[in-house]
Amino acid sequence: MSPPTAPALALEPAAPPVHLFQIAYSPATLAAIEPGYRVLDNLANARPDWYEYWPIRRWLLDQPMAEDAFYGFFSPKFGAKTSLTHADVTAFVQQQAPQADVVLFSPQPDMGAFFLNVFEQGETFDPGLIDAYGEFLESVGRPAPLRNLVMDSRQTVFSNYFVARPAFWREWLLLNEGLFAACEYGPSPLRERLCTETTYAPGAQRKVFLQERAASLLLTVQPQWRSVAYNPYGFGWSMSRFREHPTEAFISDALKMAFRDQHYPQFLQAFATVRERFRAGAG
Repeated sequence: MSPPTAPALALEPAAPPVHLFQIAYSPATLAAIEPGYRVLDNLANARPDWYEYWPIRRWLLDQPMAEDAFYGFFSPKFGAKTSLTHADVTAFVQQQAPQADVVLFSPQPDMGAFFLNVFEQGETFDPGLIDAYGEFLESVGRPAPLRNLVMDSRQTVFSNYFVARPAFWREWLLLNEGLFAACEYGPSPLRERLCTETTYAPGAQRKVFLQERAASLLLTVQPQWRSVAYNPYGFGWSMSRFREHPTEAFISDALKMAFRDQHYPQFLQAFATVRERFRAGAG
């Protein structure tokens, strides 16, 4: 009689490659690239009006991507804002890869928690942002109810701090190239509204902050994308008064999560109650 055959061992799937870049705008930022990151060369800084979008755009338009890999493009401030190293980001992305197409690393969690969505948050600091982006989305056949979308920390992206599979990057680029075209080619009332200057920094135009919100929009209105967020509450908070109320931030984010998962209107009503108490100074 032949000896029993040992059962075959199930092989763990190989961890996907993770390609992470930091953008170099100057010799100083080039010298400060953190260990492990590849350099995304923007030393010429030909279009500073587009901030991070210009070098990310150029790379995505010119370079092939491996379909089994993840890619991320960060500003030089990423480490300071998140306290994460290249190794930290890589390990978390690889850990979450079986259940994620997009992995988020967004700081300023209070800016996400206390607002219904990133567009409401942007409108608070730049009145007119929602109407301008809404008109743009209508013009490209992608209308969305920007004032009513509910986003929790699983959809909230600031500063392009996310790592994603190529399919998501292609969709992100398609949407943002529509915005790019609307801002670049020919004068129009819409172009003026998209390119109006904000108070963020001298010359910083609204289009930059709309571009940064594209990932959040896609994660909210296109249910095929699976996203996982690194715990944002250990990252840098905003410099606003919101940072002084962490417990209310946790509760607000949790209520929005519950609403998105269960669709019970009571969760959204509770969110509104917490927020109104906070705004009234009762928090």
